[in-house]
Amino acid sequence: MKPKTYRLVCFDLDGTLIALNDGLAYWSTLHQTLQDPEEGTRFEKKWMGKFDRGEITYKEWLDADLGEYRKLGMIKADFERAARKHRLIPGVKETILELHRRGYKLAIISGSLNILIDTLFPAHPFDDVFVNKIFFNKEGKIEGWKETVYDQGTKHKALHAICKREDIRIEETVFVGDGENDIDILQEAGLGIAFCPESEKVTAAADVVIRKCDLASILTHLG
Repeated sequence: MKPKTYRLVCFDLDGTLIALNDGLAYWSTLHQTLQDPEEGTRFEKKWMGKFDRGEITYKEWLDADLGEYRKLGMIKADFERAARKHRLIPGVKETILELHRRGYKLAIISGSLNILIDTLFPAHPFDDVFVNKIFFNKEGKIEGWKETVYDQGTKHKALHAICKREDIRIEETVFVGDGENDIDILQEAGLGIAFCPESEKVTAAADVVIRKCDLASILTHLG
């Protein structure tokens, strides 16, 4: 039987392309690094709790989070320092560059921050990077930020947006992710790959489950 042909491969960031830092995603690392760790944890739980309970919007959560760091005078170097507490998952550069060489369209769809991928993989070949974005001025001070519209149950909309723009059928798409905020897009993609999934819910949503922490493992599943 002839294997399926895929044209677009999309990835989550934290836990998929970027390894967790002692179990922490980048947002949590920021709170642990840029504030007193206990105070940072309380701050994170307070505002994420408000979002989870529907008391504030995603934008209001981001405004509260990054607004706190601007108030504290944090600069670009501080965010980069926190990013360097993480590392690329084994096989990331080799796999992404190989997919690019083969001609796949590549995208990141994540609720993380742009500075994480820009710090750890600055010469990446991704065609689209849908993440929360923070902007700095020439002095490295926080100038502003922009929330992603593709997170927490809406990642599949990014997939459809790319497909429409590039004239790609949904059956020709692949998504690789590990978290419960990836479930919608894992179910929607032509091929959903759960990479070292964080829960059984993620496993159940995927077509393929990879438990070896080496991104090159996905290559055998692509036509």
